[in-house]
Amino acid sequence: MTVALPAAAVLLIIGWALRRAIPARGGLVAIVPAAIFGGLVALLLRVADVLPGAVEGWQDAAYHLFGISFLAIGLTPTGDAKLRKGALWMGIGQWATFALQAAAGGLVVLAFGSVHEGFGFLAPMGLNEGPGQALSIGRLWEDDYGFANAASIGATIASIGFLVAYGGGLLAVRNRDRPAGPLPTAGRWNRETVVAALALTAGYTVLYQLVFHGFGLIGEDVRDLVLAVMFFVALLAGMGVRILLQRRGKGIDGDTTRAVAVVAVDWLTVAILGSLTWDAVSGVAAELIAVIIGAVVATVVVLAVARRWVDQWRRERTLALFGTVTGTAASGLALLALADPELESPVAAELGAMVVVSAPAVLGGIALATAAASGAVSAAMATAVFAVVGVASLAVLAAVMRRVPE
Repeated sequence: MTVALPAAAVLLIIGWALRRAIPARGGLVAIVPAAIFGGLVALLLRVADVLPGAVEGWQDAAYHLFGISFLAIGLTPTGDAKLRKGALWMGIGQWATFALQAAAGGLVVLAFGSVHEGFGFLAPMGLNEGPGQALSIGRLWEDDYGFANAASIGATIASIGFLVAYGGGLLAVRNRDRPAGPLPTAGRWNRETVVAALALTAGYTVLYQLVFHGFGLIGEDVRDLVLAVMFFVALLAGMGVRILLQRRGKGIDGDTTRAVAVVAVDWLTVAILGSLTWDAVSGVAAELIAVIIGAVVATVVVLAVARRWVDQWRRERTLALFGTVTGTAASGLALLALADPELESPVAAELGAMVVVSAPAVLGGIALATAAASGAVSAAMATAVFAVVGVASLAVLAAVMRRVPE
């Protein structure tokens, strides 16, 4: 990570330079964020095997930058905004996308009949849960259930998911005018902002150590579970500190914390793209493409239906959820920055809070998918259950949104 962090910073600066070189009327390319330019350079260097630092180091860098960004978001004042409705909308929306992505993948398995029964259920692991989950679940299924190359297939789905997330986000804003240079917040980096960034980094480091060692006393499994949602812990910590300071009459400069959050998101985006590796999956290329297409179509259908039940910040919330359920919460945050460059909406905080809502259904989905991969439940049965849960989740979402005020 000591190599990846400065390397990602250099590539982000290169991305800013490339972004500035593009004319404002440069078409679709003109709205590509600087972080994507820098990240694509990192990805090309990774493919060429000349990117410095190990893949794990780049993944660790992205992980910690993600936590810092959410600590900054938690500290950022949201005015009178209520997080409840947006968090519920995105959380229940994730129920539906996870279930219907799995159902679409299951249908591919049933149609082809030549792949492992767990093959299609890797779709939500890679798209909805990201590369870490895809790798860990893939290794489990590979080692315990005889699913050859499951980890590689899961990682490939997750990698393509990032491209889908960013590509879909860019298409969604293609008719919107974007700044010709870096995001406006980048220009606010001054002495106060640098001091705030250093303080946030130090605070996050202390928080991480407390979680690592404190929960480690309970057990490694508990510690690893909490560290998996460290960004949410950081968000809660930031919100707690902000509330405490506000009660004591001390304000927080929202422009400064937003500046730190936005640059941290850009930085982690470069780090994520630099950590991707493409494993050989030529033997199941057709099935893989079918699974990804089916899962993405299911996701788009869910969002097209669900967005009708939210009024305020509809575009921002839709982009954030799309990025999250096709990539990671980090790409969801990055897509949010396309629609809300200054992170002035409450959607970034809602994106963190949605974990509380989505966690039970996602954990249940992982359990059902694992049961199918192990042979305890047939692929047909699991696919049917996922389909029913997905449709039921949309019905629940409609009912909840009608009753919860904005």
